[in-house]
Amino acid sequence: MKSFSSKPAPRTIWCFSLVALVVSALLVFAVPWQRLKVPALILCLNHGNGYMRGTVAKYLGRIDDGDPKVLVSALLPHLKDKNVYVREMTAISLGHIHQYPEQVVPALLTYIDTETQWETEGLWAVYAIGTFGTNARPWSPILVQMIETNRFNYWSGNARAALYKIDPETGKLLIDKYNTEVSNRVAKAELENAEKQRRKALAATNPPSAKPLP
Repeated sequence: MKSFSSKPAPRTIWCFSLVALVVSALLVFAVPWQRLKVPALILCLNHGNGYMRGTVAKYLGRIDDGDPKVLVSALLPHLKDKNVYVREMTAISLGHIHQYPEQVVPALLTYIDTETQWETEGLWAVYAIGTFGTNARPWSPILVQMIETNRFNYWSGNARAALYKIDPETGKLLIDKYNTEVSNRVAKAELENAEKQRRKALAATNPPSAKPLP
């Protein structure tokens, strides 16, 4: 009676190795990296840690040969990512791609309206909207309202600059209005300072008379 070993014969192992090598070679040459790159990166974007997701989000906006529709669809959900770095890089990349304004601009405006980390990254969404130029004009009234309610705080100058790119007429009006207000404040401050100096000089040339000793 013959006994059968549980281990595969060397020839069998060699055959399997050869087949695996041939299949790998076919995959490398038949399916180039360019076709696998974006799906692999999107996988990392959705399932990596915070730093990886942010790095991939930044890189996706700089792929020249990628399908913009695929890239935008992959990036948009990450404007709500729990990681601030990912949200920042996502906004930057959407600005680099600057396509599909009907989807991206409202998402960026919502992101701006809900973002709390303005000291670190909210500004990038403002820049991103500006990259769409006049294609983002339909959303100009929303941006105007945000500016007038001081939503941007000390980034308001950047918001006016973005508005000027997407709606030059309205943007110019707000920029001129702001410059006028600044000029008026400066003029008022100069007048107040001049009045203080005048009173100081008057007090120096006309000292109060000494009171008589009791």
